[in-house]
Amino acid sequence: MKNLRILAIATLLVASVTGCSVLYPNWGKPTDKPSPTNTQTETPSPTPTETPTDTPDPEKKPATVEIMDAYADGQNGVLQVVAQVTNFSEDGGTCTATFTGGNKSTSVTVNAESNAANTQCRMMEIPLGTLAKGPGTVKVKYDSTEHSGVSAETSVTIP
Repeated sequence: MKNLRILAIATLLVASVTGCSVLYPNWGKPTDKPSPTNTQTETPSPTPTETPTDTPDPEKKPATVEIMDAYADGQNGVLQVVAQVTNFSEDGGTCTATFTGGNKSTSVTVNAESNAANTQCRMMEIPLGTLAKGPGTVKVKYDSTEHSGVSAETSVTIP
């Protein structure tokens, strides 16, 4: 009887953890470290730029982009941005986070991937040393062959 109870508990535990792969199908896969890039040139490090055009492409279907979190991580020395596209699920798109502060803009572009119910942007990180200290805003643009959209701005303070 005791062995049956342990077996039942173990089965429930395995079944509940397996559900995580349904919610996030790439759980446990190594992530590509995004390389910050200048939006006007192909340089491998972020540099201040003029504010890029952040308007959705009218030729494409609309993407509803949502910033879930944007904060300055002083311990790791990066601005972290977490975003998703909520109205469809597809692979092959890119997400570009743009921080604007101190009359400068810095962007980073990462790949996006489909999830069970939406499209998730990989973690976007911009080194704090490249950003102006003080208040600023972040917005995220999603672009793929079929969809395009831009999030609302989110306020962030760089320490």
